[in-house]
Formats: sequence, C-alpha cells, structure tokens
Amino acid sequence: MDVGKYSALKIRVFQTCRLRYRYQYLDKGTTAIKPRLRPADTAGSLVHRVLCDFYTKLAPDQRTESSLIELFESGWSDLSPGYHRVPGVEQFRESSLKQLRNFIQFFQPVGEPFVVEPYIQVEVAQGVTLFGRLDRLDENADGSLHVIDYKGGAMPGDIDSGQLLFYALMAEIKYERRVSRMSFWYLDDGSTLTSEPSELDKDGGRTELLRTIEEMERVTSLPPNVGPHCAGCPFLYACEVRGRVQERRILEGW
Repeated sequence: MDVGKYSALKIRVFQTCRLRYRYQYLDKGTTAIKPRLRPADTAGSLVHRVLCDFYTKLAPDQRTESSLIELFESGWSDLSPGYHRVPGVEQFRESSLKQLRNFIQFFQPVGEPFVVEPYIQVEVAQGVTLFGRLDRLDENADGSLHVIDYKGGAMPGDIDSGQLLFYALMAEIKYERRVSRMSFWYLDDGSTLTSEPSELDKDGGRTELLRTIEEMERVTSLPPNVGPHCAGCPFLYACEVRGRVQERRILEGW
C-alpha cells in the first residue's frame, strides 16, 4: 500500500460525510468552495492555544487561574476587529472563560503533563503515514502514557473513541512507550471519559484504520450523509444538498 498521509480529522470526515470529504480534501486547490469556520471555532482554537501556553510559557508556580485568564484575555484582544463585531461574540468569550475556570478547578490538579501539543508524524505501514497534533500526553506512574484530548462541549451521548486510538497508535510509535490510558476532558462541565485500551483494542483499531484508508483510496462514490453533524459543517453554506439539510433540521430539531 502506498497512499500517503492521514490525519484523524481526514479519516473522521470521510467516515462522517463523503461529500464533505470531497469538498475538503479532493477538491482542495481547485475552484472548490472554501470552508467557513463558525465564530465558536475561533474561540475554541484560542482556548486550546491558551492551555498550551499555560504549560509551555509559565513556570509551575505561576500557573494560577488569574494567569490563565490573562493569557486568554490577551489572545482575545488580538483577534481581528471583524471577529469582535460578530453578533453574539460575547457569548463565546463568556463560554471560553467558563471552560478555562473549569480547567483550573477540575484538571490542573492532575499534575504536570509529559508533553503538550506535540506534533507527531509516524509511518504505520508501508507508505501510510499518520500525522497530527495531540492536546496532551501525561506520564503514568509505571512510565506508560496517557493520551488526553480537550473537548470544548459537555460529554455527548454517543462517543467515538477512534480519535483517541489514532493518537495512541501514533504516540506509541513516536515515544516507544505503551499507552495505557486514553481520556476526553470536557471543559464545559469538568467531566471526563477515560478508558484503558488493551493490546487487542489497539490492534483492532490499527486494522480498522488501515481498512478505512484502503477504502478511501478505492472509493469512487462520494454521496452526502445528512444528519445532525451537518449543523457544524464548514461547507454547509454552499453544500449541494443544503436544501435537504434544512428540511431535516426543521423536521428533527437540530
């Protein structure tokens, strides 16, 4: 197999909606429609950047709630004037501040990370490279690693651990250590979802990953998949089935 480079996002988009996959990856660089980020996405990116700076730019004795809020307020003020004029933008600021205060209350006591926001690029099979930036890796007492992904919302009812297995696979190859824990940390309410993947889980995840990549290379039909995920799609404004999406949103209330 000689197919190239894959991120967790690229695979998740393919599995969620193949029409979006076409827009985002196959039509890229042509006369394709361009993605439009939601204002909430900008605020979410800032929160992630601030949490990275909290550990990489501040000494342990400087890591207080006030210093974290100062980092955020500085970043917020640096956002473009156009963003600050977006209707309702103040609600994103307040939501972000709540998430950061929750981080201090629920997650900072966990301790010092092993590494924050490492960029990893590894080969998992001949010609198949995985790449991505993890939010955080912690070191367990036995020297194994804990993959942690920050989530801006509250814990959803339907959770896909595929993203964490993707990161675990990369981390094990990069650092030559076993990943024994994987967690989503939900910043909106301080909840967590943690699993301890077995070697069988990780082997199965790798097999499924390679199977999906093979399918991505063979596929010729890229139909839309209309559902609640459409509400946050950056291509919705120009999607060729946006009429169907609007009908479903009204009918189903999402």
